[in-house]
Amino acid sequence: MRLSKTLIEAIISNIVKELVEKKLVNVDDYQMLEEKLTAVMIDDLSIEDRLDEEVRELMAQHEDMIRSSNVEYHEMFKTIKKKLIRERKLII
Repeated sequence: MRLSKTLIEAIISNIVKELVEKKLVNVDDYQMLEEKLTAVMIDDLSIEDRLDEEVRELMAQHEDMIRSSNVEYHEMFKTIKKKLIRERKLII
């Protein structure tokens, strides 16, 4: 994840504050809303991290085949990652 949890919490806090000030939402428990939104945002931002780890595991399982095919590691990584993104219809 490229953003720290502290930064995500600050962003969410500012979003909730602005929504309430503009009377776009009516909230009784600001802290609970901020915690839930922070959890959702962190989960969404960590999708790419989990995908990268899965690609590394797949490549480790097929290490011999990758070496014998004379393909650059980073090129194979990008190819596998793009394929998984397409198959899973992820937005990254």
